[in-house]
Amino acid sequence: MSCTLWVAVVMFLMLPHAATAQKQPARETLAQRIVRELVDRHRDQISAMEIALTSDKGCATIAATDPKDVGEKCDADELGPIKTGAPNVEAPTTDDPVFDITQALHDRSGQPIGAVGMDIVPPPNGDRDVALARAKALLQELEAQIASAVALRKR
Repeated sequence: MSCTLWVAVVMFLMLPHAATAQKQPARETLAQRIVRELVDRHRDQISAMEIALTSDKGCATIAATDPKDVGEKCDADELGPIKTGAPNVEAPTTDDPVFDITQALHDRSGQPIGAVGMDIVPPPNGDRDVALARAKALLQELEAQIASAVALRKR
């Protein structure tokens, strides 16, 4: 057997082992899929999103456009809307040129389950009320997909 053929045979025999040795990416949770799909579908209105859920252990982000945000504990931005039901609206700044809007999150039945933060692209006139209306419409679309907090964590 020629050297080239021998090398080809050895490489072929190693392929199955090499393929199983590579780490397979974990399947995403329903929450992560919803975040990804909603932001992709409405890229002209929203640039980023986070979902945080409350539990008996506290409140933490379970899905986000930026994976580094997953696992972060809730702060006043999330806890305020969860407690009061009123949205938290931060106007665009030089450093953050979007409306940062956080709203209480509910499942389909209306049960409160956490909060959702959205970076809303400012409307052409920069109107806060228009940005908030966009965020509320996106929230309704999001909540219609949530059967329960438990379902959001499933893969």
